[in-house]
Amino acid sequence: MALDLSTLYVVAGLGMLVAGFIHLIPLATGRFGSWAGLWGAGHLIAGCGALMAVLNDRIGLPLAPSIGNPAVVMGYALIAGAVVKFSRPDARLTSMLATAAVLGLPLWFTHDPAHFHLRVAYLSVIRAGFDLVVVIVAIRLARRDSLQTGWIVAALFAVTIPMFLGRAWLAYGDRIGTQLTGRHDDLGAWLAAGQIAFIIFRAFSLLILQAERGQNLLLDQMERDWLTGAFNRAGLDRIAQTFAGRHAPRTLTVMMLDLDRFKTLNDTLGHAAGDAALRSFAEIAHDAVGRQGHLIRWGGDEFVCVLPDIPTAHATMIGNRIATRFAQAMAPRMATHGTLGVSIGVVEGEPNTPIVDLIAGADRAMYLAKGDRRQPAIYIKAA
Repeated sequence: MALDLSTLYVVAGLGMLVAGFIHLIPLATGRFGSWAGLWGAGHLIAGCGALMAVLNDRIGLPLAPSIGNPAVVMGYALIAGAVVKFSRPDARLTSMLATAAVLGLPLWFTHDPAHFHLRVAYLSVIRAGFDLVVVIVAIRLARRDSLQTGWIVAALFAVTIPMFLGRAWLAYGDRIGTQLTGRHDDLGAWLAAGQIAFIIFRAFSLLILQAERGQNLLLDQMERDWLTGAFNRAGLDRIAQTFAGRHAPRTLTVMMLDLDRFKTLNDTLGHAAGDAALRSFAEIAHDAVGRQGHLIRWGGDEFVCVLPDIPTAHATMIGNRIATRFAQAMAPRMATHGTLGVSIGVVEGEPNTPIVDLIAGADRAMYLAKGDRRQPAIYIKAA
């Protein structure tokens, strides 16, 4: 069955133009980051390049290959750069765009019809290369930010890589004819049709990523304390769920941390000073816990640290580090109002021990530490 590639290329070109405008319009309102501008500009440029190829085959524009082919290279570079910017807003794209300019340079000067197959082969390899960049970045994004749609984006771009390389191989062997468009019934035409189909499908894939990222951000805001950035009790519930089943840690250590004389601080220096102290404590605790565990604001001036697979001895070291650094940070502010310390209770339990029971045990241990000043600031109690 012969395929009408002219129609397919027109559809692809128009689809990319629509995708470009759809991404540039919200960018103008400030709703999206710079990635939307790159994605939109890339699709506009690549779409114009595809339409120029059709016009060249139909009416023979002399400069169409010299302009359209480099435009496609730069369009694909901008599309890949958009995914990089989506993943890392501070990423620099100078080297990528400079590479695209260098790669597109030979296409400005090569418009001999006899070299048509070589241009197609060269351009197909470049497209495959930029698609590979998108696949790598999308996979990293999916793993780092837990964006499931990142795997979809990676799949949409991964499928076209062998198609581009297969078409490059056929073109290099001069087995694709002498025109990009028209009616064809060979393998190269089917590969081109497959490329066009996936190019259209993936034109709006970053919008799906943005939607999931926005949903995750909203969920994260719902699960965090607005003042300190620590998890709230809703966040604790989700943390507890992650420990169920095959994700259960071997042991689970819980620390309850309570700020001593916090009411005195509020009464003498005001609630603004109290809020600043809570933020300072949370920052110190976050830094001390790192990726080893989770910090939860339990209520008022009480915090909980959930430390999976962290033994009591290690948890005690973390608690001591938090208490020492917090006392040092607050010393200048509390010079004439006494010290602001931390009482800590530590409990280690088995994986099947409900986390609420561990928190209750750590709370009792913390009150023992707070009530008996002959004891160290950290009190360890068996679950």
